[in-house]
Amino acid sequence: MTARKPANLLLVDDDPSLLKLLGMRLTSEGFHVTTAESGQEALRLLAREKIDLVISDLRMDEMDGMALFAEIQKYQPGMPVIILTAHGSIPDAVAATQQGVFSFLTKPVDRDALYKAIDEALSLSSIPAGDDSWREDFVTRSPIMLRLLEQAKMVAQSDVSVLINGQSGTGKEVLAQAIHAASPRAKKAFIAINCGALPEQLLESELFGHAKGAFTGAVSSREGLFQAAEGARCSWTRLAICRSRCR
Repeated sequence: MTARKPANLLLVDDDPSLLKLLGMRLTSEGFHVTTAESGQEALRLLAREKIDLVISDLRMDEMDGMALFAEIQKYQPGMPVIILTAHGSIPDAVAATQQGVFSFLTKPVDRDALYKAIDEALSLSSIPAGDDSWREDFVTRSPIMLRLLEQAKMVAQSDVSVLINGQSGTGKEVLAQAIHAASPRAKKAFIAINCGALPEQLLESELFGHAKGAFTGAVSSREGLFQAAEGARCSWTRLAICRSRCR
């Protein structure tokens, strides 16, 4: 059995039998588990106990998992939350992750998928408390921006693709660099690719590389940006202008 980092987990489910079963499984893995049978009880526990991660059922009476997540974010922005549901769908999962839920898993939960999600969520603490060097380019007291940065820190710990929308000059690439700096791959390269700055006829060659003689002027083989970025993170700007074949 792989030794896991000790952590305090809060499990929330209005089904006592399922709550007890999952609690026993996670306790056997070395986690300290606290349980709540409602969203309101969970909020009371969060107010007085140190919790590192919340795992909540989606469908519950009075306050469902997403409503609980919204309340948690008001008082503890950045607290990782994993949602479990027996009624999951792809649109539900997309909506939940867009709102900042760390992971959305369908019941019956695959053991390995659950433990992987827990380990990744807890890796948020890999950035020491008070170490804000990853976000040094942001100077703000705006509650909205502070929450955005907490979400950026959270998503940085996973391997998901991130879409950053905004007008030109609003700092999309700066935010992308901050996400990279907060990630476990921060020591790897950060490669920014501005698709608008590359001529369409050369874009495919720049991205994927080419062999010597592949086209007129290709006097030698060249490594593409994708190969150069192996193990690193890429930031794409103006991706929409790419032809569908490149996308």
